[in-house]
Amino acid sequence: MRLFVAVPIPVELRNKLGEKSKELNQDGIKLVDPKNMHITLRFLGEVPDENEIVEKLRRVKFEKISCTMKGVGAFPNQNHVKVIWAGIESKEKLENLAAKVNAALEGFPGDERFSAHITIARVRKRIDLKNFIEKNCGEFGKFEVDSFELIKSTLLPQGPEYSVVEKFHADDIDA
Repeated sequence: MRLFVAVPIPVELRNKLGEKSKELNQDGIKLVDPKNMHITLRFLGEVPDENEIVEKLRRVKFEKISCTMKGVGAFPNQNHVKVIWAGIESKEKLENLAAKVNAALEGFPGDERFSAHITIARVRKRIDLKNFIEKNCGEFGKFEVDSFELIKSTLLPQGPEYSVVEKFHADDIDA
């Protein structure tokens, strides 16, 4: 099964990003469905069994994290756009959580690189994002991370379908 570890985003902020992303709706750009928007902490890929991963992730301890969704950008860069994203600011706390997840899953396959963002679109042709980036440089909203999830991704012709395998909650300590 295809798995990744992610932070869920509140529905109202996902919907707000979904509305913003409609400005990008054109040939060669595939918008991410708001219900699928999340912050990936670690992509694992194909794994035969999730049980050991769940056990290791249960040991990850973290406090609630205050986040701000702010600005948009592109990977790998504005001149060669493959992914359009919304930024997340957390004073390095999401980076610390991703590091704890990576430490817990040491030895498992997957991508350990982390960048605090939410993918809002994937691009298959050359586009100019300058106006979109300038127009959307402000804050979209604040939210609190009180959990992360192990998610199963099933690839379907109409796009990925995500289902939560297990949810892991923050310790009862305020950040």
